[in-house]
Amino acid sequence: MKKYLIIANNGPEDPNRATVPFITAKALVEKGHEVSIWLFNNSVYLVSEGVAENIQAPGLPNLEDLMLFLTMSKKIPIYIGGACAMGRGLVNEEQEALSNFVCGELGLPSKLADLIVEADNVIGF
Repeated sequence: MKKYLIIANNGPEDPNRATVPFITAKALVEKGHEVSIWLFNNSVYLVSEGVAENIQAPGLPNLEDLMLFLTMSKKIPIYIGGACAMGRGLVNEEQEALSNFVCGELGLPSKLADLIVEADNVIGF
């Protein structure tokens, strides 16, 4: 078993690129690996209430279904980049949520550094 950190960057503006990190995470988990997901840039929008359920890329599973599988069935951690969320108005300067997040926890750069060091592989999308 290996540890993977998946870093996502794309949000609802590109359903294909938003969904692929979660499909990859699902495949790795199903192979028995440990996976964490870090949301950067516009991908922080994906965990806001009402967003994932409306993301359906052609030929790919609905994003909400993937998130439910990963967070409910497999309990993988999803981290929301705090600075990216703040820059997009989803949290305030005290890192308090201004949006309802359906999953995930806010992460600071020090947590990201820990995840990178602990991971056997880091995959960026």
